[in-house]
Amino acid sequence: MRSAISFVFLVFAVLGGVGLSLGQQASPAAANFPILSITVEGNRILTTPGIAAASGLKVGEKGDTPTFDAARDRLLASGYFETVAYRFKSSEKGSGYDIAFEVQEMQPLYPLRIEALPVTAEEVTAWLRVKDPLFTGKVPGTEQVLARTSRGIEEYLESKGKPGKVGGKIVLLGNQHYEAQFTPAAGLPNVALVSFEGNKAIRNTDLQNAIAAVAFGQPYTEGNFRLLLDSQLKPLYEKSGYMRVKFGKLTTSPSAQVKGIDVHVPIEEGPQYKLGTITVRGAMEDQSKHILRVAKVPPMPVVDFDQLRTAAIRVKDDLRHEGYLDGDVSVDRDINDEKKTVDVFFMPQPGPQYTFGKLEVKGLGLDGVAAVTKAWVLKTGEPFAAEYPEYFLKRVKEEGWFDNLGETRAEPEINTDTHTVNVVLNFRYEPGQKKKVPAPGEVVPGQIPGQPPY
Repeated sequence: MRSAISFVFLVFAVLGGVGLSLGQQASPAAANFPILSITVEGNRILTTPGIAAASGLKVGEKGDTPTFDAARDRLLASGYFETVAYRFKSSEKGSGYDIAFEVQEMQPLYPLRIEALPVTAEEVTAWLRVKDPLFTGKVPGTEQVLARTSRGIEEYLESKGKPGKVGGKIVLLGNQHYEAQFTPAAGLPNVALVSFEGNKAIRNTDLQNAIAAVAFGQPYTEGNFRLLLDSQLKPLYEKSGYMRVKFGKLTTSPSAQVKGIDVHVPIEEGPQYKLGTITVRGAMEDQSKHILRVAKVPPMPVVDFDQLRTAAIRVKDDLRHEGYLDGDVSVDRDINDEKKTVDVFFMPQPGPQYTFGKLEVKGLGLDGVAAVTKAWVLKTGEPFAAEYPEYFLKRVKEEGWFDNLGETRAEPEINTDTHTVNVVLNFRYEPGQKKKVPAPGEVVPGQIPGQPPY
């Protein structure tokens, strides 16, 4: 029996395209022998038992090349994988096959959101974990997976005596926040018009303009719409110190002008809050004095989070100037409802500090390269100021160092392992243009007597 099946057979597929790779030479189709083991390589999120179950193969059942091809195709058709390959060989005892799948999973994955269906996301998630061996709580956004999950939800609705067709799609619910939304397949009514009542601090037109870009013409569900109100309108109120604004019971009615629905939003603005203390928390708390000086938060009669977010950007730019290229700064608050004040704190997250490595100059002659290199003030091992390369090129142009200088471009080469940055400066001239090289002793860009270089 060993001689009949003692070969290795590898089949590779990418999104439905099939390629064949053999260890040595083409082998005959595998004979029909039992499957003794199923293993999976490359999976990071999906489980090996789940992938094996989704393939349709079972230990103990007979297997051959057509059977393994069909298993591979089932996995690809699921929509959960970018690539699927398999290999099989005779077991050590020569009594059957050991088959191994090599997979690359689809990314990213999105949480489920259920809208306008008579079930909850929690119910659906629990059902799918049992019924779908590939479901882990989140799904990729492929058409196959959205359709597969929709069918699973339909089965759950049927089991509850609430049959209905379901459709799914990926929706944007906030800043870079996406979810896999499942709704009735017939679709949802689109938002035609939004009106407000109870607002005094902010005009209707300002509120409507803020919501229009993200809501008008979009399918309506109350959950999604409230997320848009929070993301688009609350910042308008927080700019003026209204920290406890609430949106009341939403009502909808068919639009009299276009196909869709009008949404009416009651607003409770609440009181205005004043700015309390401003502090720094987290990893850089010991540098509070410097950070607050850089933030330059202006005096304000009421708290204005637009200005506070702008101040956070100034702190982030300062971190980048000091070589913290991955740095970020968030703004948070403690609201005192009794005093009607807001204590604000900045939370810098600097990350690693990057240093300058080496400079390379392209597109100039030897004299030009020497002059540029001399003018460059960053030294190897010093903190890398993120803005300096562009600043340097801007000064070269403004001071007219080279006649008729064309396009210039700075290319930082960031090494995230060593936390160093090499810089390539690219210069370009049109044919026949002359280059102006500074005379000996002439002040060059980046070296201003009596002033810091930048």
